[in-house]
Amino acid sequence: MKASVLIRVLEQAGWQQIRQQGIHCILSHPTQGNLISVPDLGEQALQPAIVNDIAREAGLKGRVYKIQMSPGRLLMVLKDLLGLTR
Repeated sequence: MKASVLIRVLEQAGWQQIRQQGIHCILSHPTQGNLISVPDLGEQALQPAIVNDIAREAGLKGRVYKIQMSPGRLLMVLKDLLGLTR
């Protein structure tokens, strides 16, 4: 999964980008005290373990695995998994 897709999922869950620090995008949530750091590797996909760690830190339900599908379809599947509406 690319960082841009993961960042969109986090934004749908209420996270907001607050700054860019090197290759890392830093996000915060209005009701949570922690910050999330997402490495933006451009077109290179993030490792599944990194995606799962970020999802766990963000308090998202379930696990996110490396899935071979279009970004739009992946976003739709993740929204369904997370219980988010379109």
